Amino acid sequence: MMSRLKIPLALFFTIFSWSCAWVSVRAAVAHLSPGHVALGRYLIASLVLLPVWLWRRPRLEKRDIGTVFVMGLCGFTLYNLGINAGEQTITAGAAALIASTIPIFSALGAAVFLGEKVPRASYVGIGCGVGGVLLIALGEKGGVGISSGALLVILASLCAAIYGILQKRLLSRYQALDLTTMAIWAGTLALLPFGNGLFADFGAAPRSATLNVVFLGIFPGAIGYVLWSYCLSQWPVARVTSFLYLLPAFSIALGWIFLGELPAPVSLWGGALALCGVIWTNWKRQKVIIPDLSSSASRPNR
Repeated sequence: MMSRLKIPLALFFTIFSWSCAWVSVRAAVAHLSPGHVALGRYLIASLVLLPVWLWRRPRLEKRDIGTVFVMGLCGFTLYNLGINAGEQTITAGAAALIASTIPIFSALGAAVFLGEKVPRASYVGIGCGVGGVLLIALGEKGGVGISSGALLVILASLCAAIYGILQKRLLSRYQALDLTTMAIWAGTLALLPFGNGLFADFGAAPRSATLNVVFLGIFPGAIGYVLWSYCLSQWPVARVTSFLYLLPAFSIALGWIFLGELPAPVSLWGGALALCGVIWTNWKRQKVIIPDLSSSASRPNR
């Protein structure tokens, strides 16, 4: 019985911890700077992942060093700085809804840079996704114009899509967990310039802010990736990644429970439209005969 539950439990824990990450970031950036939250989180994640790397001992080829560094810069440095700064002004649920459209940006990028075929019907989903994101951005502004926080999360999502495209080129030579670990270290290295005043900032912040950063580093930032890779090795990719659609719903619910906040009604409608677009786009893309190594499998939003 327990053996049958191992994968579902690991998957639920991963999705739940990534959903909590949006709420923890929102709570942490209320007291700490976006740069300090990102650096603190990935210093911890880097340490937690060190034993995994020592056990697996992956070798990084010299020709791939530059690509892995750019992956870390886009997928962890710029992505987290954008998310953290964005969540200073928009709700955790709205940020999660915007980031749920990363697969759409990845599909467009893969078509442009990797020559992947995008079915014509997928452009309907892409249009819905982009329209949904615009509605979320308008809803979080609370008036005419686009919220600056939403714009930062959109830019962060574009960085995540770039990460996914670069990662896809290397997945034929490396395991996803090994590649992610090395990218996290590269991203952490690029975050070191934000270390000025780190300890003073944490010292002045309430304990809850520090605990949120510790949680972000240990669970969504490290253990989540280990469990995610395990699930991908046991179940089909499409089956595992379909659970990512639960992330925004969980994040909205957790934001309401722990922070007492909900996205604006317009943002919720935009989120529903965006999610429909993502589901439609992914469904249509699966009908094209290409290796299913999409960024949503190896680089979930968290």
